Amino acid sequence: MSLAVVGGGGFLVWRYLDQDAATPPPPPPAAAAPVDADAAAAPEGPAPGPATAQGLLEAASRDGLLRKALADGDAVRRWAVVAANLALGESPRKELAALAPQGKFSVETAGGRAAISPRSYARYDAFADAVASIDAGAAASAWRALRPALQSAYRALGYPYPTIDSAMLRALRRLQQAPVRDGPVFVEADGSVYAFADERLEALGQVEKHLLRMGPRNARLVQAKARELEAALGLARPRVAAER
Repeated sequence: MSLAVVGGGGFLVWRYLDQDAATPPPPPPAAAAPVDADAAAAPEGPAPGPATAQGLLEAASRDGLLRKALADGDAVRRWAVVAANLALGESPRKELAALAPQGKFSVETAGGRAAISPRSYARYDAFADAVASIDAGAAASAWRALRPALQSAYRALGYPYPTIDSAMLRALRRLQQAPVRDGPVFVEADGSVYAFADERLEALGQVEKHLLRMGPRNARLVQAKARELEAALGLARPRVAAER
């Protein structure tokens, strides 16, 4: 699983660096779904047994952290939710709670200003290494086997893109296109939390902010795996613009 295998309406705006984000609710029933001309209708089907789904996904990596996450609830439903969250730019923290970093967000002084500390980035090393451990070919095999069940789960959740394929591609593209910063990332105290000092970074979506919080090393590992997975899954690029 990637961030989209490992890896959404009106949502609360997630502004702060360490604020938890709940799984976004589905849009109201009356909301019209955008048409995706290139997305073939994904067949739907019953969900496979939990052991079957977990076994297929575990075959993609032997990493202990990922296996812990896979054992935490309905893997098919969570895959659909995470893909939808990422596609829509929403944080999937609730669905990936088992992968949450240990320790607290921390800052250091750089040039007389507060910046995210390398120690804070290091909290995400285990997560990024787990993502990097994924065998893209095995993940693609799991995708093909579980795709009908994923489509059923995705459709039941009521998210706006017409197919799980559309959501998955947008999720992977969003990860790949997120900015990465090699130098200091400055922050400012805002009450009991921190906001990005650069207004352009503060205006980014939740997904992009999460990658910045992970640090350049970890963000690039995630982005590299997203590129591998996009190629392995063979998803066609939809003509409709990805919503950002």
